[in-house]
Amino acid sequence: MRIKCPYCQSKTIVTHHEEVDKRVSYVYVTCTNHDCHARSKIRISYAGTLTPPVSDLTAAMHEWFANLPEAEQKAIAKTYQPALF
Repeated sequence: MRIKCPYCQSKTIVTHHEEVDKRVSYVYVTCTNHDCHARSKIRISYAGTLTPPVSDLTAAMHEWFANLPEAEQKAIAKTYQPALF
């Protein structure tokens, strides 16, 4: 991620950060343009999940499968492991 200076649009470098909580942090940046050299405090916050962790998906799949009728479970199992049946 590249953060631009809000004054001159040059690149900035992160000097340090401060974690407010698990979903919000402040990032302190300094402009690399020597004629500007502004320092800024940027708030970065969590906006939402696009893809949950694999462990969550796997757990949901196992729960879904366990709640299917036995006949549907067997049909799905045959599809993915035909050598067992």
